Amino acid sequence: AALSVHLGFYSDPEDLPGLAHFCEHMLFLGTKEYPEENSFERFLTANSGSQNAFTTESATTYFFDVSPGALLESLKRFGSFFKEPLFTASATEREVSAIDSEFAKNRESDGFRLQQVLKSTAAESHPERHFGCGNRQTLLAKGPEVLREELQRYFQGYDPRIMALCVVGKEPLNVLQSAVEESFGAVPQRMKLDRRWGNPYPPQ
Repeated sequence: AALSVHLGFYSDPEDLPGLAHFCEHMLFLGTKEYPEENSFERFLTANSGSQNAFTTESATTYFFDVSPGALLESLKRFGSFFKEPLFTASATEREVSAIDSEFAKNRESDGFRLQQVLKSTAAESHPERHFGCGNRQTLLAKGPEVLREELQRYFQGYDPRIMALCVVGKEPLNVLQSAVEESFGAVPQRMKLDRRWGNPYPPQ
């Protein structure tokens, strides 16, 4: 299954680069319904599965695979991400460190460096210039508590009206549809952000 939210690093606050990426990391780490950190990953591993996610300019996508017999239970756990994630203080510092390590690794990549050079040529006011990865310096500039407050505010943009879900399973379509409705039907409407951006590289 995969769920994509039409919200990415273009929507980062100007003074908090990397917030969308940080949200991607934190969403996996406990929900009100399943509060234990990494319980989803452990469930998937026990059922021959895996999980991952990625953040782009205008979307964030979460996805997993699992043995067929565990799909319906996986959907319940996956759906809870988008209802009431905990965004705990204990996970904040650890995930900031994980993102900082990711950034350090990226800095050694010629492709990443070239991308940053290209972004620097975008139109001055365009969010293409945003530092989408983030690092410790940008995320903790105002301290961990402010970061968590901003994360909660950012998550209000995770509205089901800008989400797209794809599920593949062996069950009949009506069974999969019922499972999706049960697992995701209670995702609350929040603050639908209808943001449009022009060409980041307009003709000179």
